[in-house]
Order: sequence, then structure tokens, then C-alpha cells
Amino acid sequence: MTTKVKVTLSLREDLVRRTKSRLALEGRSLSDLIEELLATYDALEFLDQLCESLNLKKRFCTGPEVKADRPLGVKAEDVVRELRDERAKRVFGY
Repeated sequence: MTTKVKVTLSLREDLVRRTKSRLALEGRSLSDLIEELLATYDALEFLDQLCESLNLKKRFCTGPEVKADRPLGVKAEDVVRELRDERAKRVFGY
């Protein structure tokens, strides 16, 4: 088991209250959330190094930006439907 350490933080009261309420609905604690966020922050260093080694531009993209940058053409769901239909013909004979 990993050793835990107590940490004292100074955070906005309203933010903590709302966050704890939401976390209670999810069955999670504030400590769980903070630990998850710190692990994500720690992983960013790895991702930064990876991008640098692969000579990739690193930046955060919004959902609409990702959608707008997707290549146009055949939709994946159309390809999957075609593959499933062909498989059904082979397996079931129709």
C-alpha cells in the first residue's frame, strides 16, 4: 500500500462546498479528486517530453477544434456497418 501524507490547503470555501457536494453524489472524497488531479498534472511532464521527442506541437484543443480538424471523408460508422453486413452475409448466408 502506498504511504499517504496529510496536506493543508487554503481554498475558496464556496468552491470546496460545491465540489464536496458533487463528489458525495459520486461516492468520492475531496482527497480522491485532488490525488487524481495531481497524478494528471504529473503525467503532463511525461506528455511534454514525449511531444518534444516526437517534434509534435503541444497545445490543448477544445472539443469543437478537434471536430473541425477531423479529416473529411468516409465515416467510421459507415465502414463498421458495411463490415458487419458483409460478415452477416458470410456467417448467416443472407
